[in-house]
Amino acid sequence: MASLNLQHTLVAYRQQQHLTQTDLAEALYTSRQTISNWETGKTYPDIQSLVRLANLYHVSVNDLVQADLSAVQNQTAQYHLKPLTLAAIGCLVAVYGLFVSLRWLPMVPIAMAIAALTTIGLALMGYLIHLSQKLQLKTFHQIKAYLHHQPAPTSPQSHMRQTLTLVLSGLVGLLIGGGITWWIAKAVLHWSL
Repeated sequence: MASLNLQHTLVAYRQQQHLTQTDLAEALYTSRQTISNWETGKTYPDIQSLVRLANLYHVSVNDLVQADLSAVQNQTAQYHLKPLTLAAIGCLVAVYGLFVSLRWLPMVPIAMAIAALTTIGLALMGYLIHLSQKLQLKTFHQIKAYLHHQPAPTSPQSHMRQTLTLVLSGLVGLLIGGGITWWIAKAVLHWSL
């Protein structure tokens, strides 16, 4: 994650209270390594930890994170997440459009275009997933919801659960994509499979 203001703020508040990282970890019921990761900018505290920190330091959560929320919005714009997402969706729609066009156009150039667009779409999705994790967008969405007195999105999942969710999502995507592809091949292209 890029260097944000909270990491410096956390170090300053901890030192003002004459606490070591170990002391702070005990007060927050977490590990010293977690505190170190927050203070070096490797990870960002979840909303429960931010509330505990704010209470411990007698400040508001908003005081701790406001500058970082603005920085994340700037980073999101810098990485062009919305256009990248639209491009990935556009690749998906174009692939199916090209597949349907096999009814009227030559197979080899269409198959090459489908392969190219599929590769581009997968690369875009992989990059979007990487950016989402790098920017820790889920954590920032929770913080923003908390600050606006809205229900926060679900808490971060364990690594195992995230992996399982990703695998299941991929399988569902394959089933849906395969089903659509099969339907187009049978109903539109009149292929006998």
